Amino acid sequence: MAAGQLWLFDPPKPLVERFGAEFFSRLPTGPGVYFLCGESEGVLYVGKARNLRKRLGSYRVANPERMPRRIIRLLHQVRRIEWDECPSEDAAREREELLICVLAPKFNAAGKVWERKRTREASQRAARFEGR
Repeated sequence: MAAGQLWLFDPPKPLVERFGAEFFSRLPTGPGVYFLCGESEGVLYVGKARNLRKRLGSYRVANPERMPRRIIRLLHQVRRIEWDECPSEDAAREREELLICVLAPKFNAAGKVWERKRTREASQRAARFEGR
């Protein structure tokens, strides 16, 4: 769609319709991890945020000009939003990685974390260190 295209109808707001506009203003402003949950599927998506209120507020309008179709599909399936506040951004990033590995949410395909392969040099250094 062309940027700035005129719409006959406003873009849908599935989360505002489900949770109300006040929900977003009551969210904490600190760093944390959030869970977008479905009706029967459990956790659909795990994300981290520097500011939970701003990040979750960015999902209020499902605008096809600014969001991929995958995210719009996700927003229409969300029935519950939960969050965990974290002491820092680094703690939120580590918690997100752990939760993605454990929960394997359906919409976190790009964020899957895999074990890193060792290079030959790193393996030799590790073997020397273990042999001491």
